[in-house]
Amino acid sequence: MAAKQSVPKDPAKVERIMHAAMHAFAVSGYRDAKTDVIASAAAVSKGLVFHYYGSKQGLYLATVQLATDTIIATVNQQVFDVPDDLITLMVRSARYKAAFGQDHPDEMKVLIDAYGALERLPAKIQAQMKILYTKSMTISREMISRVLDKMSLRAEVDREATIDLIMGVYNQIFTEFQAYMRADHQVESMADVEWVVSRAKTYMGILEHGFVASDLDNQ
Repeated sequence: MAAKQSVPKDPAKVERIMHAAMHAFAVSGYRDAKTDVIASAAAVSKGLVFHYYGSKQGLYLATVQLATDTIIATVNQQVFDVPDDLITLMVRSARYKAAFGQDHPDEMKVLIDAYGALERLPAKIQAQMKILYTKSMTISREMISRVLDKMSLRAEVDREATIDLIMGVYNQIFTEFQAYMRADHQVESMADVEWVVSRAKTYMGILEHGFVASDLDNQ
């Protein structure tokens, strides 16, 4: 018997569904977002939503994937010039993410909820989310590695351990930004999140230059 062929997705309908789903998941979260509301907002049937994505979980994963791809594309377009130091990299990254949150509030809210509250999602989604998170973190590690290529590390310093440590600071900054956004703060201008940039600069300055005074400092 011939295999059943799937019907190609209508690009216009996919775009409307994704737009409606992004807003619904941003406002209501995964558990409280309703697929019938999403279908109505997208001007399609609920049956078509399930035909395209299989389930609410499938729709959510597609939405988070789109948000992840959007922020990666948005940030990467501006990172062709690799900075010479980690402080500049971290400040630039913080500004990019803050600007992304201002220009794409629904996508940022979806990402914050997805990566920041992973334990509240169904187990199947958690596994898929970890794959997406690893993808985004790989890009960040590559950026850090390119900056380190321009720096003179001490001979005894383990390069991979250094990248791991920098990533830990990177994640801490994003965690603080997540908490800020969950408190219903609105990013209406860069001034609203300049504290993130300042925090990134402070953290990376301590990491790059150390926090123990040298003998010369005490003279």
